[in-house]
Amino acid sequence: MNLGERESAEALAGQYVLGTLRGKARARFERLMRSDRRLADAVRGWEERLLPLSEALPPVTPPERVWKGIVARIRGTTTAAGSLSLRGVAWWRGLALSSLALAVVLAVALLKPAPELPEGSLVVVLAGPDAKPALLASTARGSRYLTVAAIAPLTLAADRALELWMLPERGSPHSLGLVSAVAPGGMVRIALPAAAEQALQDIPALAVSLEPKGGSPTGLPTGPVLYSGPVKRLY
Repeated sequence: MNLGERESAEALAGQYVLGTLRGKARARFERLMRSDRRLADAVRGWEERLLPLSEALPPVTPPERVWKGIVARIRGTTTAAGSLSLRGVAWWRGLALSSLALAVVLAVALLKPAPELPEGSLVVVLAGPDAKPALLASTARGSRYLTVAAIAPLTLAADRALELWMLPERGSPHSLGLVSAVAPGGMVRIALPAAAEQALQDIPALAVSLEPKGGSPTGLPTGPVLYSGPVKRLY
């Protein structure tokens, strides 16, 4: 992927903030971000759009036994008998467990639990004519569902709907369904006709059009195209 392209930089920044950019790709992105102001700004923008999602989630309280276990381990490091080296190992082990538990709690509070994604995913940043991202569509390569999240306020009349389309290299647009996630933090899963890698194999871009309530009556876009974006493959 060419990070010189704005769309690529935005897509990678979104994956980085969501936590789905992993391994060597994540490490490489972090190195580039330290020296590339554009990438740092893209990450900051995604954080500002996505972090407020945590405010809409109910708080999750860990079971009481988790905290009791952490406290017991921490206290045990100062009272347990044994050599200095063994006490040192226990202290660091307790600290590591405490840090891990804290990280888990923060992660749960920030984002809803989600299954681990396999390496490799497809991401589409759907933006308007002003190039400002409005929707983020993502999926694992082997998944048959596309997750679409609203990352900006979308004003929609009661008698209108947003419809998502695949734009093939040849032929007419093909509808993937309606996008009901129209408020920041809203999210919808849309079924794909096949696994994502196969369904989007010859689809260079997706688009969202404004349609009557219930969707296009003709099977093709009838209203203006509000948002569009290229399909990016992240490895």
